[in-house]
This record gives sequence, C-alpha cells and structure tokens, in this order.
Amino acid sequence: MVYCGKLSKACLPCRKRKLRCDLRTDGCTQCARAQLTCSGYRDTHALRLRDESTAVQKRVHAKKATKEVPRSVSLSACCQARDIFYHNYVVGSTKPFNFLQTIYSPTCKDEHLSRSVDAVALAYLNYQRPLPSAEDEARQHYVTAIARTSAALQSPDEAKQDSTILAILLLDLYEKITNKDPSFYGAWAAHLSGALTLVKLRGDQQFNEPSIVRMLMRLSTNLLISCVASGRPVLADLVALRNTLAAHFPTPADPKWRESDLMIEFASLRQDLEKGVISDVDAILALTELDAKFTKLGKEVPPAWQYKTVQVEVKSSHHYESFHHVHPAEHVAQMWNTLRLTRLSINEFICSRCLRLQRQQKSSQALHAIQQCATRAIKEMASDVCASLPQYIEDPPSSFVQAFTKTGLSHAESKLETHISPAGPPDPTHHLPCYRLIFPLFVAAQSSAVSPSMWKWVIKQLRFMADYHAIENAMSVAKILESGEKPDIWKVYAMLGSYAFVC
Repeated sequence: MVYCGKLSKACLPCRKRKLRCDLRTDGCTQCARAQLTCSGYRDTHALRLRDESTAVQKRVHAKKATKEVPRSVSLSACCQARDIFYHNYVVGSTKPFNFLQTIYSPTCKDEHLSRSVDAVALAYLNYQRPLPSAEDEARQHYVTAIARTSAALQSPDEAKQDSTILAILLLDLYEKITNKDPSFYGAWAAHLSGALTLVKLRGDQQFNEPSIVRMLMRLSTNLLISCVASGRPVLADLVALRNTLAAHFPTPADPKWRESDLMIEFASLRQDLEKGVISDVDAILALTELDAKFTKLGKEVPPAWQYKTVQVEVKSSHHYESFHHVHPAEHVAQMWNTLRLTRLSINEFICSRCLRLQRQQKSSQALHAIQQCATRAIKEMASDVCASLPQYIEDPPSSFVQAFTKTGLSHAESKLETHISPAGPPDPTHHLPCYRLIFPLFVAAQSSAVSPSMWKWVIKQLRFMADYHAIENAMSVAKILESGEKPDIWKVYAMLGSYAFVC
C-alpha cells in the first residue's frame, strides 16, 4: 500500500482544466458555465492509500526482461592452458609433476616460477590445440621467465629455493615441447644440467621432504631420457643423485625405478657402440646380457604392475592379433612399452652386429643362434606393443567405422592425402594415452623383423588417430612410414614432444 498524500476534492473536468472548483452541491459553477456535466467530487479519505502491488510487479518484470544474461563465461587462453596442464600433469593419471601442488600456487610471489608455469602451459595448449595467441603469449612468458630465473640464480639464497629448481624443470619442459631436434644440445641439456648443479649446492637436507624427493626424481628421469635421446653420455653427477635418491625412495623395488637403472646401462653401452671402443663380439655379449636383465625385470614385476592378456574371438579393427593387453593403469602401460622399446633397440643392435660379422666371414653356429633369438625377441616385443593399443584407442560411432573402412589401405594407391573427419572430433588433449602409443607403434613398425601386415596395420591405426582423435602428429608419423625412410627413432621421439607427452 502506498500513501498518496493530500488530494484535491475537485471534480474531474476542473482537475483536467486546472480550474478552481467551488464544490457546489448541485454541480460546480465552472461546469455550468462550460455547459458540462459535473462528475461530482472525490472522497479524499478513501484515496489516500492505494494498492500498488500489481504496478510494482510489472515494473520489476520489465527491468528483468531488459537485462542480457551471458550464456557462458569466456576464459582467457592462459586460464584454459593452466587448467589443461594441471589436469594432465599434476592431478591426472600419470601425475609426472604432482609435486607442483606443494611448491606452487596461483598466488605465488616467485615471478620466475609463475612465468614458467604460464609459459609451459600455453606451449602445451598450443601444441595440442593450436590457438592464434597461445604461441606468442607462451614465448613472451618464457623470455620473461628466463630473465627472472637468471636474476634468481645471482642470489645464493634464491638459487637454492625449491621454486628455482622447479622453474628450471618447467623451462626444460617448454624446450621439449617447442624444440623438436634432440641433437640441439644447448636447449636439450642446458636447463637440466643447470638444475643438477643447483642440487649439489643445496646439500643433503633437501632429501628430507617427500615432495622435493619426487621433484628430484623427475629431474633425474628427464635428464636420463635427454641423454638417451640426444646420444649424450650419462653424467656422473646424475648417477650420484640417483644413488642418493634410492636411499630415500619409498619403494626402491618400483619397476620404473629399476627400469631407469637399466636404461643408464643401455645409454652407456650405446655410447661405447657408437664410439667403436668395443669389438663386435664383446658388443653382442654385453647386449645379450643387458637384454637378459630387462627380461628378468619383466618377470619380477609385482602383481600391481602386471597386465592381463585377453583373448578375443572376433578381432576388432584395433587388434593386430586375437588378443590384447589390459594394464591396471596408464603408468604401468608406459613402463611396459618402455621396456619393450628398449629390448627392441638392444636386439636390433645384436642383429646388426651379427650381420656385420657374417659379412666379415666370422659367422658361427652360436652366432647364428644368437641372431635368431634376437629376431624372435624383436617380433615378440613388436607384437606386445600392438597388443597394448586396444585398451587406449576408443571405438568410434558405427557410421565413422563404415566410412573409415571404405577408404581401405593401399601403399601403392593411398598416400594419406584424404582425411576422414567425423563431426565433432574429440579434443586431442583428452587422448594422451592414445598419443603416447604413437612412438612405440612407430618403433615396432620400422623394426627389421616387422611383417608387411604389421606395417600396414600400424599405418592404419595412425591414420585412425589422426582422423578420429585429431592428432596431427599421427598422420606425420604415418607418412614417414609410408615413405620408406628409416630416420633415427629419437628424431621422431623429439618430433612427438619427447617426455612432454610420450613418456
């Protein structure tokens, strides 16, 4: 109810004409002069309070109707990048950077760390889902992060901070995403070598914090992979760091940790082979012994790291043979495929050395038996790599399967120029488990003992990844295989983003 104040008793014609009404009983004088019918006078007591509820409701609804409510909130590229980076690296299935949660927060005051996070997150986003501004913005953050990190290194106190080593790890990750050449020693080794020097300056007290131990384990793993990929020798300081970490590692029997120890032996032996400081016979013996160690590791993995072999009555398009492997987790599949790839490389070395001895007329029955054993191992490892695919490659809608099947696969007729793109392909950032299989499949397909049928099957799977999952690098690798080229496998590993995505 609304109070309307003191009202006039005048008749309606007088109020409209704004004349003084004399309020005569039989009609006012003004109406009589104008020959109008006097309407009578108002009861001012009854009109002082008026119900305005309906009118107020109408005004409120009218205001609401004029306001535009946004349908969605637009996030900046940097915010999207951080979210995707955290999902895949910090809280995802493999969690390679899970220690980031305890060292970094969005309100971090260490600019060199916050800039490094933004740089690598944007680079990662641009690599998987190109955005016009992401690459330039990532480069700007990287340049600033380099400058701020260099300034932090000038201070003895800041140089020893956890944030500084973490920033260097992230800058290294940025390099792996953006630089595709493992032979470029500067970018591939400088950051991690610098971080290794800082670790030595920090002393033994750093090993008392579990999150820091995990960070240093990531440093040692990344540096080891860099050494293997670029053909550089394994640093003595890296071996010393790993020996110290082993004493603080919660589960020293962890298969991935044992596997990385064997990878150090492989890297050192590979160096000797490339330098030619070891004879062919001694090389074959050393390689055979190392392969036996990897085989033993595969037999001794605890139950939580074992996979299940599933037989199928009807093979799908993603089955090379009538079985596939089911791993309890993605990091378990990664461990097994790393083991298979390493054994593939070891046995390829054995076969090449045996062939060289045969050309030198130094063959023997024992040597022939070793070569046959190595060939069987190559076939077995390649088959197991193919068997790891069905678990992580999704089946598309039936309409897409029919369209994809009609394209066929002929090395002579198809050069992968035509892409089948179903409506609304999945976001490739959600298919990293599938992406990580590209490198193992490539190594298996270009091995010396691969059959033509496996070679064709691998190309078909890579084409599927490119068309259905929108993974462009899968098509690039398929074209390499089709061309018949035999590039260094680590060049392809670098092209795929190295351990930023693959390991």
